[in-house]
Formats: sequence, C-alpha cells, structure tokens
Amino acid sequence: MHPHVKKLLELQSVDQEVVSLTKDIDSLPGEETRRRRKLDDLQRTATEAKNRFLKAELDARSLEKAIRGSDDEIKRLNERLNMVRNNAEYQATLFQIEAVRKERDVMQEECLKLLDAVETLRPDVTASEAAVAAESRVLQEFLGEADKLRSSRAGAIAEVRGRRAAMAQGIPDDLLREYDGLFKTRENVAVCGVVDGYCQGCYNKITVNDTARLLGKATVVRCGSCQRILFLQK
Repeated sequence: MHPHVKKLLELQSVDQEVVSLTKDIDSLPGEETRRRRKLDDLQRTATEAKNRFLKAELDARSLEKAIRGSDDEIKRLNERLNMVRNNAEYQATLFQIEAVRKERDVMQEECLKLLDAVETLRPDVTASEAAVAAESRVLQEFLGEADKLRSSRAGAIAEVRGRRAAMAQGIPDDLLREYDGLFKTRENVAVCGVVDGYCQGCYNKITVNDTARLLGKATVVRCGSCQRILFLQK
C-alpha cells in the first residue's frame, strides 16, 4: 500500500469516529428549529383563539351596553306619553317606542349569539394555551438534554480531533484536500479497498492498469468510476 494511502486510511478511521461522536450533536440545530417552529404554530393558534374569544366577549359587552341604553330610552319615552298634549304627539311617541323595541330585540338576539360563542370559544382558548405550555416544557427539556449531550461529548470529540490533526501531518496538502472532499461526498468513505478487481465503494471493476499500479505501490490510484482512493484489500 502506498504510504500516503496508508495514512489516509488511518485518518479515515479517525474521521469516522468523529462522525459517530458528532452525528447526534449535528442533528440538534435542525431538531431545535423544528421544535421551535411547532411551538410558534401553537402560539399563533392560541393567539388567534384568544383574539376570537376576546372579540366576541367585547362585542357582547358592547351590545349589552346598547341594550341598557335602549331600555333607558324606552323608559324615557314611556314617561313622555304621560305628558303629551295631543293625539299626534302620542302616536309619534308610540311609534318611537316600537322602533326602539325592535332595534333592542335585534341587539338582544345578536347578544345571545355572542354569549353562546363566548362559551363555545372559552374551551378552545384553554386547550390552546395548555398546548403551548406543554410544548414549551418539551422544548426546554430538549434544550437541557441537548446541552448535556454536547457537554458529555465535548472531551471525547476534542481528543479525537486532536489525534486527527496529528495524523494528518505529513500528507500532501492537495491529497488531503482531495480526501476531505471525497469523505464528505462519498458517504464518509474516501479510501476503500479493491477485492477481486472490484472497487468496494461503487462495486465497479477497475482496469488492469490500475490493478498493476496498486500492486506497484508507487502511486496513489483512484477509482475511475467513483474517484475514491484505492488500495488492495486482502
């Protein structure tokens, strides 16, 4: 095996160890974003439910005030009936009373509908606020566990990365950059063996010339199909 390939194979083992240690940690930001988005959606739903509830309640109170105003107006008009001096004024006052009563009846009916809506919406507000509170607790628990995981792995990750830096010394920069790119794009396998003339990374057959070069151990050989760095696997 070419000396550089041997070092890269050892380096790959360490890099795979780093991936194993950081895999869960690397997924944490995405999971946190997903959980925060869910909480935002629940908070938006709760806000909308509360706004509907408050509007219905406010509208009902406004109508109740208007109804009381109509009652006062009817009382005032009834008092006027006792003071009118002619039939025309009496009939006009009766007409006003009837008009106010009709308007009051319409408001009363609408107010009852709104009061029913308030009672219907109240459980929705309670349920949505409870969902927000529950999801907030879940998020805080997740964030706490995420911090614990990061802390528990920090030492091991630092140690492995320290070994990685030491092992990378002596490998030509251009070859190391090539390896790093392959490791990222080839499912964490940049260096792979050849068995019975087949690359174990993509399972395509390599050329006779590449096999001869691998046997010679004098040059770094790449797979013509997947570009992985090759070595003869026993």
